[in-house]
Amino acid sequence: MSAPVLARTSPGRAPSEPYGLTAQWLQSALTERFPGIRVRSVSGNTPLYGTATKVRLQAEYETNQPGLPASLIVKAGFAAHREAMSYLYAHETRFYREVRPLLGINTPDCYATVDDPTVPQHMALLEDLDASGATFCRVHHPLNYKQTSGFLDILARMHARTWRNSLINPGGKLADLKIWEALPSAAEGAYARGQLVPEVWAHYMTLPRALALPRVFHDRERMQAGLLALNELCRSEPFCLLHGDFHLGNLYFDGKGRPAVLDWQSYSRGNWSHDVTYFMVSALDPVDRRRWDRALMAHYLDRLQSEGVAAPPSLDEAMLAFRLQILDGLYYWTVNPPEWQAEENNCSVAPRFAYAALDHGTYDAF
Repeated sequence: MSAPVLARTSPGRAPSEPYGLTAQWLQSALTERFPGIRVRSVSGNTPLYGTATKVRLQAEYETNQPGLPASLIVKAGFAAHREAMSYLYAHETRFYREVRPLLGINTPDCYATVDDPTVPQHMALLEDLDASGATFCRVHHPLNYKQTSGFLDILARMHARTWRNSLINPGGKLADLKIWEALPSAAEGAYARGQLVPEVWAHYMTLPRALALPRVFHDRERMQAGLLALNELCRSEPFCLLHGDFHLGNLYFDGKGRPAVLDWQSYSRGNWSHDVTYFMVSALDPVDRRRWDRALMAHYLDRLQSEGVAAPPSLDEAMLAFRLQILDGLYYWTVNPPEWQAEENNCSVAPRFAYAALDHGTYDAF
């Protein structure tokens, strides 16, 4: 695991376009982590657009210091929706600056964060995982038992370090994080509620991912009622830090084959069962999930206890929470905008949640 060394830098006005990622800018951004650094040149500032934009930079240095990256990824807001999504970028830079050192889990190394509210711009300068030999998970390649248990180990450690403790309780360092809910009523729930507008929902029901679902899951009113009922579990203790989007597209194996986690734009506080259910159902082939879900849940609970949680939920309590939380993943993969996930990914994952909901009688549980 990379050492959780990070820096907060303020190198003047942060660039709002990729062409602003110059040698002078990079030198200023890296100077706190690498004092006395001299950057001779940078190249390769072609953006890869998405919710956040990623730019791979190759750097040449006049100085020679241990750990200087020959290439790195700048993750920031460079697309047209930059200002609308600025809060997400700020959330992620805060993770690398403040939260990551608390967790002891494997994530990309972060060389610096840059926050400039005047632009606004928030940037994370991250390890180039391709250069370090990482293997990225893909949603259409489900995991085996060993791989799944390895990622559950990460969740157990992250959850245990924040389980009912002073970090997330009132007055704690993370007490201001929003509580994750299946269908929030506040402003942050506008997207989730918007997908349940009848004409919007009807559009999703014509897409390939919905055509692969049993008809019972095309019922908009039943889905909405279930999500509102699920909020009760979401607001229940025990609370811990949640990744919030723990699916295969955000997971990888590092150059030494160890499981690790990407994309920290959605972390929040909430009930542990959200992360575990969302991950297990989305990461496993339905046949394997039927055989393994109870054993994997027992593994997670055992790891929770070994990481210091004195009284984790019982296996029966955990499986009831799992049964209910399946609905969340089913909903969000059913209404995933194609701009966020390729349709082939939605077609791979949404049916996994549908089969799990049928197997566990999720609607009946409500």
